Amino acid sequence: MVGVKRLSDPDQYPNIPVYQGVSYCDAVRLAGEGQILRVLPSSIQVCQWSPIVLGLKEPQRPFELRLSPKLPFPVPGLLIGPISNFPGQPEVVIIRADFFTLKDLVEEVGKEALWKAHGNRLEISANQLLDGETAQARFITLVNKVLSKLAPFKSWQSLTRTLFRSYLVTAGFEAIIYKTTADMSICRNSTVVPILTKQVNISFFCPGGITWGMNNPSHMTSGWPWEVFANLRR
Repeated sequence: MVGVKRLSDPDQYPNIPVYQGVSYCDAVRLAGEGQILRVLPSSIQVCQWSPIVLGLKEPQRPFELRLSPKLPFPVPGLLIGPISNFPGQPEVVIIRADFFTLKDLVEEVGKEALWKAHGNRLEISANQLLDGETAQARFITLVNKVLSKLAPFKSWQSLTRTLFRSYLVTAGFEAIIYKTTADMSICRNSTVVPILTKQVNISFFCPGGITWGMNNPSHMTSGWPWEVFANLRR
C-alpha cells in the first residue's frame, strides 16, 4: 500500500530523495518496495501522460489538452511512500491486489464509496466489474499478460523508453489504447480520480503500469481517499 499527497512546495521534505526515472508507475513501484520519494516536475523522464494528469506540467499540445481528469496545474510535487512509514497523512492510498481482495475491501466500506461517474469506460475505471465481467475486461487481462512476459527483457525496456520519449508516438499510441486497454491506471485512475472525487476507483493496469511499473497482470490497482481508507480494518 502506497500513500500519496501533494507537496505545498518542491523543497518540502528536503531530506527525502527526488525520484528520477521513467514514469510515475515506476516511482510507485519503488514506494511499494519501501522507498519514500518526492516526484517533482522534473522527475519523469519518459512517460508523457503522468506529468500532465498529475498537474506537474501545464498541458499545451492537443494530446495533452485531451487528457482528463487531471489535477489543476501547477502541482509543485508529490510525496509517495509506503503507508506503514508515510510522513504525515496521505491524500490517497494506492492498493494493488487481486480483484477478489479489492472486492472484499469495497464490501467492507460499502459500494456507496465507489466512484460512479465513469460512464462504463474500462480505460478509466473497472468499478462496474463488481457486477460482472465483460469481453473487454478479458481482452485487457490478456494484453497485460503478454506485456508482463516482455517486461523483464532489457531490449523491450530500452525500446519502450526510446519510443515514448516521442510526443508523436505517445499521441498515436493514446489514440489506439483509448478504446482497447486501461489507460493512465496509476497516475489518473488511482491517484487523480480519488483525490478529485473523494471516492474509490479500481482499475486494470495500463501498458505502462505493466511494462514500467512491473505490476502483476493478474492484479488490479485502486485509489482510496484517506477518509475512506481510514475506515478499513488493517
